[in-house]
Amino acid sequence: MRNKGMMTIEACVIIPISVFLSITILWIGILVYNRTAINYAVSGGLIYGEQIAEKDNETICREVKDKTAELLKDKLVLVEEPQITVSVQFGNIESELEAYMDSPPVPAMGAMFRSGTWDLGVTKKVRRERKAKVIRLIHRLDNAIEEKAEDNTEDNTEETGELSE
Repeated sequence: MRNKGMMTIEACVIIPISVFLSITILWIGILVYNRTAINYAVSGGLIYGEQIAEKDNETICREVKDKTAELLKDKLVLVEEPQITVSVQFGNIESELEAYMDSPPVPAMGAMFRSGTWDLGVTKKVRRERKAKVIRLIHRLDNAIEEKAEDNTEDNTEETGELSE
């Protein structure tokens, strides 16, 4: 064997670097997957909350929380049980999810992320539009359009002296 020095370089430098990069890429892939799953679940819960906006606040909170938990069930990898908080005000439904994922068991990664955990928390808010409110808004817009059309008709009558259709 002539290349004894090459095996030493390979064992001391190349293999540890490639293992470190492989673990880092794997962990970042898991992190991105978990973030996507959390965003999907929170958004899905809020969309459901928007559909049931006519119900009372406690019912909306409970059902949005249940829907978010259902969408997250068995989807997260290496994450402890997340905390879901839902609040409902007159015009908004807000959902907050807090979850943490441990950083990889590599000493250099622990130095990069001092706390040892990655925060996967997300907060989203959606407007709570009640059907009656939307119907009133449509009627107001219809009335405004009719008034504008009448104003335009009056302006045309003044300019030409006759009624235009």
